Amino acid sequence: MSRETLWGEFCKVMGATPRNRILEFFLAMRDLDYSIGDLALETQLPRATAYNIMEELIKEEYLVSSRKVSGSQLYKLNRNKREVRMLIAIFDMILDKIAKEYAPKEPIRQKKEIIQAA
Repeated sequence: MSRETLWGEFCKVMGATPRNRILEFFLAMRDLDYSIGDLALETQLPRATAYNIMEELIKEEYLVSSRKVSGSQLYKLNRNKREVRMLIAIFDMILDKIAKEYAPKEPIRQKKEIIQAA
């Protein structure tokens, strides 16, 4: 597996730092909450790195604790923070760009008519 496959378009645009990889993960899964251990597994970052970056993001209020499950603290994006809302907007613009690249070049109705004619 190449290292490039470990992150998405957000990191390609903003830089593939561990901090951005964690932010990208939370932006992609914005309505869900995760423990730091699960985050480290999902982002394929060393646990120590994930803990250090998470500590910074929590201190800067980009992430907030959401609930505690089986002794593990879960965290999610702090949508009340202006900078987080801006990151969500940037992430959504990147997704829109990707969606336009993969959109069909001709309307689907015409393709259906071509298939029926064959």
